[in-house]
Amino acid sequence: MNMHFQGEEQSLHDVLKCRDMRVQYQQYLLNKYQNTVISYKLNIPGAVKYNLLIKKVFDEGLQIFKDKLNEISVVILEEKILYKNSGPEYFGVFNMSPYLIKKITIDIEDTHALGRLYDFDVLSGEREQISRQELGKEQRKCLLCGSNAFECGRARRHTVEELIVKIRSMVEDYFI
Repeated sequence: MNMHFQGEEQSLHDVLKCRDMRVQYQQYLLNKYQNTVISYKLNIPGAVKYNLLIKKVFDEGLQIFKDKLNEISVVILEEKILYKNSGPEYFGVFNMSPYLIKKITIDIEDTHALGRLYDFDVLSGEREQISRQELGKEQRKCLLCGSNAFECGRARRHTVEELIVKIRSMVEDYFI
């Protein structure tokens, strides 16, 4: 494995435990504010979910998101950033239409050079996750072949190593 993707490996149990904790925290924020909640993380295949390179990619995506919100003067009601071996995570609460925020996050995911690595989930105050399809957008594409990313992942059409080589190339092209 490439040195840029070295770090503490996470088991499936670790990843699932983290997902459960993420959902619990989202529910806590929805109960507390009854407003739009953003959960941001990265799409990183393999067992290593956190290291300095992954943090750099995550921080870049978060800064781009916050810059977009600043452009339209969005007030952040609460936010929290977690840097964990199971992967960095950001949570934010906004008094703004979840559809407008989803439109912003889709734009980042679809147009930024590293956008395919970014994963923004937007939840409405009514606890519904806003999908790309609700805004007339296609599902996300596979990094390697351009097919539906979910279907490629489920069918395991590509190896983790192939995906990591592609991600490393994207990251090096962007930061160098």
